[in-house]
Amino acid sequence: MAGAFAMGAEGVQMGTRMLSSSDSPVHNNWKQAVIAAKETDTVFLNQQSRPALCALRTQRTAMLEPLGAFNAMEHLAGIPELYFGGDMEAAIPLSGQVVGRIDEIKSAADIVQDTVNGFYQAVNGLTSRYTH
Repeated sequence: MAGAFAMGAEGVQMGTRMLSSSDSPVHNNWKQAVIAAKETDTVFLNQQSRPALCALRTQRTAMLEPLGAFNAMEHLAGIPELYFGGDMEAAIPLSGQVVGRIDEIKSAADIVQDTVNGFYQAVNGLTSRYTH
């Protein structure tokens, strides 16, 4: 967050992190897949079309990855089965490379508090290092 703010951002997107929170209604299969994943367990899909998507590697996404372009909506039709039924092959499980940094399920409040604390630690570290 501190790095994004330093570059002029006014906020940060935390979709994958919030998806894996204890408050999220997403099925535990997806949350556990996020926790088990490394940064290299995501794929960048539909690179030659729109929308481009980042997702967890599954059999479905591994098949789609080399295509370059496809109708993403066809592969999102099973979202209810993925989100609420836990079928990781029912649709594209959208998730960013941040999966490699997520190692536990926490409440949304704790995630926000940890993020803010990390922000202040980073800023205070820079302040003490670069100001006299």
